[in-house]
Amino acid sequence: MAIDRLQELQQQRAELAKRIKELADRQDEWSAEDRGEWAEINPKYDAIVEDQEKEIEAHDVAARASVIADAREFTEWESKRSTRDEKPQVREEHRQLAFSAWARYQNGLNVTERHIEAAELCNVDFKSPSYDVQLTPKPLFDFNRNGFGGDMEERAQSVGTDSAGGYLVPQGFQAELEKTLLAYGGVRRVARIVRTASGNDLPWPTVDDTGNAGVLLAENAAISETAVTFGSKTFGAYKYSSGSVLVSSELMTDSFTDLASEVGGMLGERLGRITSQHFTSGDGSSKPEGATVGSTAGITAASATAIDPDELFNLIHELDPAYRDSPSAGLMMKDSTLLLVRKLKDGNDQYLWQEGMSVGEPDRLLGYPIVINQDMPAATTGLVSILFGDWSKMIVRDVANVRVIRLDERYRDNDQTGFIAFSRHDSGVIQSSAIQRMTMA
Repeated sequence: MAIDRLQELQQQRAELAKRIKELADRQDEWSAEDRGEWAEINPKYDAIVEDQEKEIEAHDVAARASVIADAREFTEWESKRSTRDEKPQVREEHRQLAFSAWARYQNGLNVTERHIEAAELCNVDFKSPSYDVQLTPKPLFDFNRNGFGGDMEERAQSVGTDSAGGYLVPQGFQAELEKTLLAYGGVRRVARIVRTASGNDLPWPTVDDTGNAGVLLAENAAISETAVTFGSKTFGAYKYSSGSVLVSSELMTDSFTDLASEVGGMLGERLGRITSQHFTSGDGSSKPEGATVGSTAGITAASATAIDPDELFNLIHELDPAYRDSPSAGLMMKDSTLLLVRKLKDGNDQYLWQEGMSVGEPDRLLGYPIVINQDMPAATTGLVSILFGDWSKMIVRDVANVRVIRLDERYRDNDQTGFIAFSRHDSGVIQSSAIQRMTMA
């Protein structure tokens, strides 16, 4: 990714955004020239946003090209290899070959000596029908360098070191799986991620002490007791499946296809969609508790389909400053709801929405970053349209590894192989008063 090009696009985007705002502020005074400029400048803005996305995508392509370069080096190393006892260093190309051996086995497809040697080097049993994928020891994306974004912690679980099996998973598979989990998981992007080795119930202590304060004591006076009530929230381990992803034998034999990334991306996308739904609005009964359910009722909008600027101010100031001023504080809403609030102005006829001025930094509303979560309800009668709060109080629990199964015989008549992923998760708000919701009338 060309950093200079991205900076150039960001500067152009900021200049156009400024001009759009200037035109919008004096809409009632538009001349024919202004109307023509308005019709011309908005498509330019959209095109620049699209170019930014393409530049970021180009970075992924370049990363994949580096894997191909590693493959070329690996081939040269094999051709020059002499009889020697030392074990070569495990590289991404070895992991790719080991995964390919596992995927192709028992499908009548050629597993070469290179595949077998790579599998042995990576300690991969390519004859096994299952394949464990350890998620990264920290979130893949730092959503905001100023602190807004998910934290991660391990509970009685070691990170995937080489000696513990870390050689097993190709980086492409692991990165694509977790990237798509995040792309389709608005809550996962900002919640605190807790990963445990087993699925035993995980009790989590809860307490809200914001209403208590210290006391001033006279000389020789006894202290008084301040009651603090501790609670506990228990996180379980609900099982999820991606459903079968079917891969043709032609795709698996195509040496130019990054099979690990393709399969990892598809499985991650499916798991990301279903878990995002539950992390957002799950009722906590036989499924995780979602953020809209675990939050506290903040305000109710006067309208069933519209949002007033004062209601946003009220929502933010309903929250205790201890949570409101947290670096993890932010707003969450559906994209269609964001469209409504982007049009809002304050009493000085200034837009409330503020564009992110740096690449990777989120847009802001009233000074707070915004997370787009397409599983949030739309601004419709009786539904929760916006969440605001300290997202470090939202927990997403991941249990052990994502387990990938190869279905060898089920789809043989179509010359296909099925892959299916299983994972276990739970979620919940550990301090309901830290996240508040706006409900439409």
